[in-house]
Amino acid sequence: MLVLGRTATGGTLPPVAEIRDIIVVLAIGWPLTDTQRAVLDRAEELARSARVVLDAHLVSSAAAAASFVGSGDRLVLDAGPREARRIRRRLNAPGGR
Repeated sequence: MLVLGRTATGGTLPPVAEIRDIIVVLAIGWPLTDTQRAVLDRAEELARSARVVLDAHLVSSAAAAASFVGSGDRLVLDAGPREARRIRRRLNAPGGR
């Protein structure tokens, strides 16, 4: 599961060989930043080439993203250092996951 903060850098997609059955992307905030949009475009291309489902959601906040994250999910977080700390705290908060 890839979580894209507003300060995403864009270097976070896994290689095709590591993808099993689905790519889940949670983009935080609206409108999408240029980097978030570019990552979503690359995720769509990757899903096509890996022949898997792309499940992308636009969420308003890290709190909203937490409702999509399960305890067994492997998270990849793309955000600047400060935003990443805030998102991690929210995703790890009791009731947040």
